[in-house]
Amino acid sequence: MSDEPDTALPGAGLLGRDFFVETDDGRMLRTMVRGEGDDLVVLEAGLGMSGLSWGPVHDRIGVHSRVVSYERAGYGASTPDTAPRDIHRLTADLLTVISAVPHRRLVLVGHSWGGAIVRSAAARLRAEGATVTGLVLVDQSDENASLYFGGAFRFGAAMQRSLLPLLARLRMLAPVMKSLVAELDEPLRTAVLQASTTVDAARETAEEYRHVVAGLTELRDNRLHLGDLPITVISGLARPKQGARQRAEIVAAHQSTVQQHPSARFVGAERSEHLIPFTEPQLIADEALVLLSRDV
Repeated sequence: MSDEPDTALPGAGLLGRDFFVETDDGRMLRTMVRGEGDDLVVLEAGLGMSGLSWGPVHDRIGVHSRVVSYERAGYGASTPDTAPRDIHRLTADLLTVISAVPHRRLVLVGHSWGGAIVRSAAARLRAEGATVTGLVLVDQSDENASLYFGGAFRFGAAMQRSLLPLLARLRMLAPVMKSLVAELDEPLRTAVLQASTTVDAARETAEEYRHVVAGLTELRDNRLHLGDLPITVISGLARPKQGARQRAEIVAAHQSTVQQHPSARFVGAERSEHLIPFTEPQLIADEALVLLSRDV
């Protein structure tokens, strides 16, 4: 772990102290930490978003506990990766970040595709005898939703893989993504766009898309051993103008996930669709802190 004083970093200092964590193969992952103490909350972003996108949640947790967010390979200031960005590779990078920050109690929070990543990491940690206090899965990509295995999703993912690097090279990706981050305040909004829409970030996003279906298939066919680990599943309940049917299927999948785990609970984000970290950050922060308070 090395300190990073470079103020040219997108969003430098917005999420506390910036530093770099080095992976086993020499890549550097830009990491941001706020707060004190030996309790640790680690935030894993959704596909296509820099870890800066956790800003509103990060701020709220950092008042009470140490909290970390980071940029996956290729996003923002993190080194691009030449290896396949499958769920195993993503899990390994997350575990590297976790091990770089000393802690006693640990809560992992994952949004969207990040939900699958933190579940995989938790299973690895528990298998190795490490302590995991709980998980918060924020509108996660859920293998109980059949839509992820259908032709429409596969076609959409293929289109994203083709278009994202092209849009980034043409400097059109930031304008396309601007509406997604409209809930964020400046200067965080601009920093998230800068870190999430570079050519490297677009290439890594495309590479992650390549492995989503395979990752969810693996999770569906080989259930993770999470035992009685406390899990909170937050699901966006606001009815969208488009895609109401898909939203209903995702919510139902989240409810199925809760039923499959003895220590899981379902929490509805009444005012949110998918982007709960932007629209209801306090809800996520509260749920993470509740899990920390249970292990006393």
